[in-house]
Amino acid sequence: MTEALIDTKSLDWLCRAVHFEPGDILRHQGQHYTDMYLLIEGSVAVHRQTKGREELVVADSGSPIGEIGFLRGSSATATVSARTPTFALVLDRSTLARLEDQQPALAAHVLRQLALIADARTSDNLVFDPTASSSTTGIEVLLCLNKEMLESAQRLRYSVYCEELQRQSPYADHAKKIITDTLDQTGHTFLAVEKGETIGTVRVNLSSEGPLGVLEDLYGMRASKYHPQGTGVCTKFMVKKSKRGGPTSLALISAVARYGMRHSIKEAYIDCVPALLPYYRAIGFTRVGDAFLHQENGPSYPMLLNVVKHGKRLSNERGDYFGMFVRAQLFKLIEGGRKTRPVPRRVQGRKS
Repeated sequence: MTEALIDTKSLDWLCRAVHFEPGDILRHQGQHYTDMYLLIEGSVAVHRQTKGREELVVADSGSPIGEIGFLRGSSATATVSARTPTFALVLDRSTLARLEDQQPALAAHVLRQLALIADARTSDNLVFDPTASSSTTGIEVLLCLNKEMLESAQRLRYSVYCEELQRQSPYADHAKKIITDTLDQTGHTFLAVEKGETIGTVRVNLSSEGPLGVLEDLYGMRASKYHPQGTGVCTKFMVKKSKRGGPTSLALISAVARYGMRHSIKEAYIDCVPALLPYYRAIGFTRVGDAFLHQENGPSYPMLLNVVKHGKRLSNERGDYFGMFVRAQLFKLIEGGRKTRPVPRRVQGRKS
């Protein structure tokens, strides 16, 4: 593609410029990103691994990179690397908001052009393959990019917490039937979508990006040598009742693992109710403190995941789901045995 598809000169006053050397990676297939690039000089190779074969497409100056994920919230459909010394403009949500505020006509033109390009690439199957960003089960994980997507997650929270589980949430808006709190302001919320329906969600907050409130103390995060630059928390993790026990949870966990690894997260924290302890342990989480009273879930345990140790394994959403289920059952049996095993009496006068 040699034709200049976007007029980058009209945007160089606003967008930050970045430089890539030959071989540098601009996009990793399967990763979620919150920005995109507009090439202004150089060329890149687009490697798309699908059905056991690799295709190569060359994109030249003026081409957008990552526009499909930027517009949809999907993971990258291809791995993109620089072929030559390459310069590009970075377009992210905050930059786009500034453009819409200061030059709305230009913003509308850019968005229309991006939509046309994304549509053409999807239709022509040039760099887009549904199996590249979706699991084999037809579940696609999206990163919330706008208010409408986030509200979809908030509605699922309300449906699960307030309607299904009949719990009282201090963050519930019963008129709108949503649950939202302050962590939504700095969080990265993922959606699991199947046939256009939101069936699961999880939120990630990076400690380096904003305050976590009481969670830092409840999870004991301040004691970590990686806090705050290398830690994060996962909250509001849930799946629609009819989809539990399947691959939806694993698809969300995989997306979060990839996202955390790309942002250099070493430890991820979460809380879980006692009944789910075996399943979180099977994933790789360990307990890091005493139970506390969660305002929505009731008694809950703080859990820690060593992302350095488990991240690569969990990042593969086509991994051993059956094996994880078996491990969970094993942990469940072990926990049950501990509860029922008689406690030996201490013999008076002897040291135990």
